[in-house]
Amino acid sequence: ILNGEDTVWLSYGTGSQLVCYVGHNGLMDFRPQRQPVVDTTSRAHSAIVLACASRSYFEEILREARAHPLLLTNGLMAPEAYTLDAAVTGFYSGHSAEQIAEAASLAYARFQKCSPAAARRLFVVRR
Repeated sequence: ILNGEDTVWLSYGTGSQLVCYVGHNGLMDFRPQRQPVVDTTSRAHSAIVLACASRSYFEEILREARAHPLLLTNGLMAPEAYTLDAAVTGFYSGHSAEQIAEAASLAYARFQKCSPAAARRLFVVRR
């Protein structure tokens, strides 16, 4: 990723610090048959799931996979890139979980034209 004149290298796969999913919550349509395979030798990753009601569908699965569920949702939402951008920017800027959720909430409120208070209720923060 280029940021002005600086180049920032991001790891992917098992080397990543943050894993994100943005889109339709397919777990609302079916339950997975298999449980995630956990590599107990690797460090835990943080996860952001921007999908409808992701807390109730993903939180347990993420914890079983040794992932830290950093930002999840409580209700129906429009999973769009501006929310992801705010959250990921906060994460890589070293912000706290609360600051990341606040940034995501404000971006969501701005683009969805809802109150910041309503947007804050949508997001679940896990430290």
